[in-house]
Amino acid sequence: MKIKKNNIIFTLCISTMLGIIVGILNLNNYNLDNHNTELYNNLPVTRAHGMKMYDTSTPEKAIGISDYVFVAKINKILRTEYKNQIQIKDDNKVKTISSDPYTIYEIEVLDNIKGYLKTNEPIEFMQYGGLNEDGKSYIFMDNGELLNEGEYYILMADIWKSQHGETIEASETDRIIQLGSSYNATVRNGLISEYKRAFMHQEIPSNKNITNNLSKYDINYIE
Repeated sequence: MKIKKNNIIFTLCISTMLGIIVGILNLNNYNLDNHNTELYNNLPVTRAHGMKMYDTSTPEKAIGISDYVFVAKINKILRTEYKNQIQIKDDNKVKTISSDPYTIYEIEVLDNIKGYLKTNEPIEFMQYGGLNEDGKSYIFMDNGELLNEGEYYILMADIWKSQHGETIEASETDRIIQLGSSYNATVRNGLISEYKRAFMHQEIPSNKNITNNLSKYDINYIE
């Protein structure tokens, strides 16, 4: 079956859902922690406390809501994209423009746990958070930070329509599992095996919209 790239209704639904989950800097939806002295790369950090649509407290639940679950190496950070432009007011009632940063990585998929992403070429992966557009501060989800280049992670990702085409995205910290700088037998037989077992018992919420849409990085994707 041919997968259509420009499914407008699907894109709007997914964008809305992920916006709720990972972060639009709307003061009605987020409690932004600006009253700390945390620094990242010598710049101040703001924490976004996002609303969750689904429970991701166990591997089975986190896998169940994800389109793809896989082991990947983070090759490098490619760029930062700015989305969800909004107007907000500061303490002096002056309107300013703000956009959410999304960090785009080049990654290499090493092992598919759920789904069938390409493993023979670099692909792009997106994470909410990063350097703000003014270059003066960072924003991250609670307990989150940029992924480390050269390290390995288990990523539980959703499909996201970006300006560069369909990509895959994960931002909640319980959907990003750090494995470290080595992909050896101990790692493969430890956490990775645990998540493979969890996939066999994944818990898919009854209210989750199941679609046949695929990432452009899926081996079965057809333009």
